[in-house]
Amino acid sequence: MSLKLLASLPVVAAASGTLGLTWKDCGDATHGHTTALSPDSITLGQKTTITGSGSIDEAVSGGTYNVKVSAGGFTLINHSGDICKPDTIKLPLGTGELDWKGMSCPVSAGALSVAMDATLSSYIPSSMAKTTIELTGTGSNGDDLLCLSLNTAPKSEAQLFEEFTQKFGKVYEAEGLAKRFAVFVENIAAAAKLSALDGAVYSHLTPFADLTVEEFAARNTLSATLFDATAAPQDEILHSTASLPTAFDWREKGAVNAVKNQGSCGSCWAFSTVANIEGVNFIHNSKLLSLSEQELVDCDKVTGDQGCNGGLPSNAFKDMIANNIGLELESAYAYNGKDGQCQAVQSSEQVFISGWKQISTDEDQIAAALIQYGPLSIGINAGMMQLYFGGVADPWKALCNPKKLDHGVAIVGFGEDKKSYWTIRNSWGASWGEKGYYRIVRGKGSCGLNNMVTTATMDKTTVNV
Repeated sequence: MSLKLLASLPVVAAASGTLGLTWKDCGDATHGHTTALSPDSITLGQKTTITGSGSIDEAVSGGTYNVKVSAGGFTLINHSGDICKPDTIKLPLGTGELDWKGMSCPVSAGALSVAMDATLSSYIPSSMAKTTIELTGTGSNGDDLLCLSLNTAPKSEAQLFEEFTQKFGKVYEAEGLAKRFAVFVENIAAAAKLSALDGAVYSHLTPFADLTVEEFAARNTLSATLFDATAAPQDEILHSTASLPTAFDWREKGAVNAVKNQGSCGSCWAFSTVANIEGVNFIHNSKLLSLSEQELVDCDKVTGDQGCNGGLPSNAFKDMIANNIGLELESAYAYNGKDGQCQAVQSSEQVFISGWKQISTDEDQIAAALIQYGPLSIGINAGMMQLYFGGVADPWKALCNPKKLDHGVAIVGFGEDKKSYWTIRNSWGASWGEKGYYRIVRGKGSCGLNNMVTTATMDKTTVNV
């Protein structure tokens, strides 16, 4: 329902999540000339560093620069500053800012590059999507140093689709191409609306931008309905929250492996389980091991888990404990993303657990438990994650039902970025989100992230390395 509901929401017009960027050197009579500029697009909601490269035929000891921004025949900004010093130029209506980085004066004659950061809001009025930015520079001796003209414009749907297919290596049969393109067009409209409503960045540059809502939901197979919170062993410790830090991150402490990719197998539950156990083992053993998700996919069948068709971290914990099963190293039992016969070798099992517990739904308690126990396994409603690209997500409850958990992930940290947020390690590869991670607002129970928080526990005697 989430992305479909967006289609009916009355929001002001938003530009595509990406603006194309073209340029030309307008300095016919200047001492400096631009021969290359990168990148060729600006992503809304994120900082883009625009760098022009070229040469200058005289030394520069000082001077002034001028930035003129025009749209729809009107001048929006006309700003001058010291060419050698960093400067920030605020754009009107809160739509963003330009940060001139300043030349490293004195500059010798020869090769030269100039840079400016463009940070545009996730939402900008369509009237401002097409702009001309003219950058000029004058030396302290009065000489004209440079003239560079930049033009922004929304990319066409076809251009965005080509960008998407090239980034993710998508290839379609001829009869399926039109359908995928039509779905993609719907999704980029939804991404623009989400970016305007939410504050995070939603984009076509995610691996699932060609899937319908139903197709994406079918990938998420956490069996949350099998979880019985009333029967789960509870975390009986009332954690002190008076001295919680503003930020904490287990990645910085070496307890988190690189982001993995479950592929098309519905094994998110196994990746959530393993991420938790890897962290718990790190705390007990001071050693980060990469453990096998495939072992759980193939071998955990007794407690209700169904390999690529879904499962629960708590079921995996129960199976490991009841049958004294340990996890092998990923290098010994490699992931292939398919259901298979159990190939576990008892003598190769490296890490065992002694118990598990459910953590409180209070998010301060969750933060304190994260610090004490390590990365935590959680369930979440993944509907708003399909087109997520970056930033702190703050989805409306109407768009992300907290009772409909369908995806298993792991909380690895928390912090502040205008809003308090959780850092979540996903299992969709590093090309999704923020290099495989998801930041979502903390303290609101967003998307049900606090409803099924669990962790394995471990005695010293259960570690075998």
